[in-house]
Amino acid sequence: MQTDNIHPDDEDDIHKVIGQAVSRLVASGKPLNKENILSLLRESEQQSVDGTREVFVVAISKVSKEVD
Repeated sequence: MQTDNIHPDDEDDIHKVIGQAVSRLVASGKPLNKENILSLLRESEQQSVDGTREVFVVAISKVSKEVD
């Protein structure tokens, strides 16, 4: 997942990583649901470097709070 120049305090960056997860799901043909989005965000969080982990932590929190 492309995560260049993202910051946890920037709402646009948080929306960017959520959007990228959704795009990956659509491209993969997997069902677009909260659990699959969270799964991809968590996977990306595990692979993140250079301080981008916090962006994924915030994104996961936001998606987790959304009502199905």
